Amino acid sequence: MKESIFLGKIIEIAEEAGEVLLKFQKNVRELKKNRKDFLTDADFKSDKLVGARLKSVASQIPIFSEENGEHSINKGKIWVVDPLDGTVNFFHQDSLWGVSIALVENRKTKLGVVCLPALNQTIGVYENEIIVKGNVSLGVRKDSRLAEAQIWTDWGKESEVVLSLLPKLKKISLYPQIRLCATASLMAVANGKICAYIHPHPAPEDFAAAALIVEKVGGKVTDLNNDPWDVFSSSIIASNGILHEQILEGIGSI
Repeated sequence: MKESIFLGKIIEIAEEAGEVLLKFQKNVRELKKNRKDFLTDADFKSDKLVGARLKSVASQIPIFSEENGEHSINKGKIWVVDPLDGTVNFFHQDSLWGVSIALVENRKTKLGVVCLPALNQTIGVYENEIIVKGNVSLGVRKDSRLAEAQIWTDWGKESEVVLSLLPKLKKISLYPQIRLCATASLMAVANGKICAYIHPHPAPEDFAAAALIVEKVGGKVTDLNNDPWDVFSSSIIASNGILHEQILEGIGSI
């Protein structure tokens, strides 16, 4: 299958899930795990749809999703899916949420598709192909002054790490924010809205697709030790590249 055709099919799957989620959002039901870790019925609805569609395109490739982590992602080809990233935002009727689909081979992302339905943004990359749909203007910012840079971050499983990171970001940059959606935050780097995004403890589905997109449009992505990233990276920073080392130096060890 040609690159553009294959990528186009995965984009169609992400957009179909996004359309379903948009219609579902106003009447979403919470299925709470605990006070800060909960799902909605929409998560499962999107997960089921994406899983079925991916199997129809490439039945031989197993699927690892946030709601169904049955398969190992250490070796071989596997789909890494977040059927609804930003569930808290989605539940509270915010627009910062999306669908993420990545094709990973031996821990490295080969294809990445992100759909942010409420923002009318869809981006897909595969090999040398980039497809953009909707209200998207790809390209990282050219800012070189760290003190004026917007840097976003996110809560992880260890809240103390983020609490120690925020004062450092406040000191070196302009009003750091927590936006509760790794996929959309990484796309904000790729779209030139912000200069950088940091996640101290991400899960593979948080960044498998979006980190590749940031790289493809001229950004830089590493872990917080400035080492190359893969889907098992225990931390991640995505930036415009110009400020990458300055940010790492500014936050030091966390």
